[in-house]
Amino acid sequence: MTASSRNVRRLFTLFIVLVALGLASPTHADECRIGFDVGSSGIRMGPARHPEKAKVAIDYLGDVWPDHEINTTVEATIQAFRELPGKGGAPEGCQPVAGGYSAWRFALQKGDPAQLVETLRQIHAQTGVPLFVIPQDVEGTHAHLAARQNLGEKLTTPFILDLGGGSLQIAGEQSGWGADLGQKAWRKLYCEQVKKNKDPACSPNPVGEKSVEETLRLLQPRFEEAVKAVGTELNITAISAPVVKTIHPVLKYLADDRQAIPSGGVDERGFDRATLLDAIGLLQEMDDTGLNRLFNDPLTHPGQPVCDIRYLSTLVTDMLLIHAVMENLEIQRLEVAFASITNVPGLIADPRAEAWRKSYPCYLEKLLTLGVDAYKADPANCQLAPAQ
Repeated sequence: MTASSRNVRRLFTLFIVLVALGLASPTHADECRIGFDVGSSGIRMGPARHPEKAKVAIDYLGDVWPDHEINTTVEATIQAFRELPGKGGAPEGCQPVAGGYSAWRFALQKGDPAQLVETLRQIHAQTGVPLFVIPQDVEGTHAHLAARQNLGEKLTTPFILDLGGGSLQIAGEQSGWGADLGQKAWRKLYCEQVKKNKDPACSPNPVGEKSVEETLRLLQPRFEEAVKAVGTELNITAISAPVVKTIHPVLKYLADDRQAIPSGGVDERGFDRATLLDAIGLLQEMDDTGLNRLFNDPLTHPGQPVCDIRYLSTLVTDMLLIHAVMENLEIQRLEVAFASITNVPGLIADPRAEAWRKSYPCYLEKLLTLGVDAYKADPANCQLAPAQ
């Protein structure tokens, strides 16, 4: 890393600290800058102060997994970049930036980088939006900033855990780690590696009596990297719906209402690792029908299921994943606080995004040689003509 790029990183870190303390806010220029968070399941658009003014669902993982390319969703992406600013009430002429996350990293690392660069060039040519493939650690830093802004004093730990559809992030203000272990990606991996089922419609349930052992074996190498990046015995808060709105209420229901597991390890603010393990043992032999009957039966829970049923089919695999995180990073307890966040504030605040927006052709060239780390390179070294 050059001295210049280290300085850019330090400036961004200082900025997010000041934002978190309420000592900095978006400038007047930021009012006419918009960001696009291009996640695994769609696009969210907004300015820094209102990071989700408009959104559209697009299944990028469904596009990239079969052939490792972003192709069937390109036209929908172009249409969204053209239409979302108007739908979100953004003034005309605002400077856009876009961050591509799990699916875009997958296409870059598993597919043909030259093909992806051509796709990005096509999108930019037709919309004027520079779309960057954001590294995992940078995504985590952006997510931490958004969580700090969203939760304020409710965020009482230095680290957050964000479980999305395509990626899993553990992030603090200055350090982070991530992997392509979001709930959809992890379900797919569990089906393929443990259940030996490559059918895209595979249900992981029942996960089986050896599920904890198999998960730890499968994921241990990944979490060795996490330990190197963020350490162990973290004080950490889970902020995403699969944990806060599904795993946590399920644990409370099993402990408090059903008295099926010990009640001392879960409360309104979080849960411990032993309680999570007890729940996995209770649910590991249940299929989809059994889980639905237990947590979403209208006779037992009229009008009010136990948890967010959108994540019920991956409940137990999500539990296995979170247990593996806690086991490998020696986390005894996980706090919970739901935050509806996007990466837009961090993307707009990040000086690297603005610098690369002005030198987007050079960024695309760097992407071919440096891969995902192109975003962290120094734009000052570019010799290409700046983007118009």
